[in-house]
Amino acid sequence: MAERAPRPDRVEGRALSPRAFRPFGIEAVVLGPPTSQEGLVRREGVAVWRRMAEHGPVFDRLAATAAVDPDGLLPVRVVVAATPARDRAMRVPAIGDRATRVEAVTEPPPLAGWLLLVDEGPGETWLYLPEEDHPSAVLDAFLGRRGRTDFARARRRSGVGSLASLGLLLGLFLVIYGSALNLGPPGQLAGAAMIVASLAALLAARPR
Repeated sequence: MAERAPRPDRVEGRALSPRAFRPFGIEAVVLGPPTSQEGLVRREGVAVWRRMAEHGPVFDRLAATAAVDPDGLLPVRVVVAATPARDRAMRVPAIGDRATRVEAVTEPPPLAGWLLLVDEGPGETWLYLPEEDHPSAVLDAFLGRRGRTDFARARRRSGVGSLASLGLLLGLFLVIYGSALNLGPPGQLAGAAMIVASLAALLAARPR
């Protein structure tokens, strides 16, 4: 039997605008292939970064090493790390000017140094300006400062959240189609119980 061809990577080499990084002023990124490191998916790439008051000092440190374009955007090299589920969620396409600008700075790569972007989950996204040159060392240093247990907890929450989401969909299916499947009130009650249990699990797995 012929081997199944691997699914194409819908993140690598595309102009993306990940929602988790927009609050930092990251308008768009182009990222490379995935590498596993400490249970996270690490990718290297480039980004266009707009200065925001909350992160102004970090922006200014990198802007001192490279020119900011007339639109106030700084092209930077980035290391992006995320849990596997969050890595898949990164594939939000950049369109229009955002896509054009980030694609224009991929070759040659920007002069500004590494910017580390870590997405643990909703409400737990980090922007960090490292001093290390190699991407794996950049992430290692960050993990050392933050502590690896935080990421292990984020992975557990991600797994529980995924199962709870499936349970919620199954519960809704039973409530809506229980009668059509001849399951009657018991099936609908089971579906309602699954919905309640799944919602409770989602609340317990939320970031704190």
